[in-house]
Amino acid sequence: MKKVIITVLLIAVLVASCLVAFASCNKKEDWEYIQNKGTLIVGVTDYEPMDYQDASGKWIGFDADVARAVGEKLGVKVEFVEIDWDEKIVELKSKKIDVIWNGMTVTEELGKEMDFSYSYAKNSQVIVTKSANLEKYSSAAKVTSENAKIAVEGGSAGETVAKDTFKDLTVVDVQGQVNALTEVKMGTSDIAIVDYTLAASKCGVGNFADLAVVPGVEFEEEEFAVGIRKGSKLTEKINAALVELYNDGTIETIRQKYDPDAIALLDLSKAK
Repeated sequence: MKKVIITVLLIAVLVASCLVAFASCNKKEDWEYIQNKGTLIVGVTDYEPMDYQDASGKWIGFDADVARAVGEKLGVKVEFVEIDWDEKIVELKSKKIDVIWNGMTVTEELGKEMDFSYSYAKNSQVIVTKSANLEKYSSAAKVTSENAKIAVEGGSAGETVAKDTFKDLTVVDVQGQVNALTEVKMGTSDIAIVDYTLAASKCGVGNFADLAVVPGVEFEEEEFAVGIRKGSKLTEKINAALVELYNDGTIETIRQKYDPDAIALLDLSKAK
């Protein structure tokens, strides 16, 4: 009997050791995997001013430019892949992409599925509607009383806010925050709940000249970070590069290049 117990204990210790070794190996392998292939695949959506395509199809924007600068620091080429935001966790875990770098809000729920870089910017969710309807939807209470139909990007912070705040209203999930704005423009939804960063950049100009952010209605403040596979050494590599680029002024230069009023940086000089 004693021999059986000792054998079982030895097996348990061996299994535990293997799990620790496997976890350590995985942590090492993910960064080595990226180094060996020489590319960092960045998952993005159309989200001006963070990630969007110019006339030639090149991905540009605050996040895109910072990602390239980080890639240069890491010695890898950066490539961009447009993803379905609802599928971002699957895309990351399956290694179709290596990071999610698209004005992504840090949440406890996402933290169970991925690691985050240092938070680099702050944001909030806002209500967008047609300029002519600003008074009609000037508060959360009025949105409810008017039985507004709400457009959101599926899997976004805006969707969470809409479903938590307006439980009895119709919430329409679309692919991409720009499509949520289009829903309002076309009149198929009354309001959209989207990132302030995007709304400040898109509303009142171009295709969305007739849309506006409802003033004085903001939901809780959020922070943006890069999403990285669990346990990857890439997290510390990206963090170190972000701090360097913040301290040497590169990140501020990139912010000024796009929409400084829409992009609210966090201080990375003391990030830990």
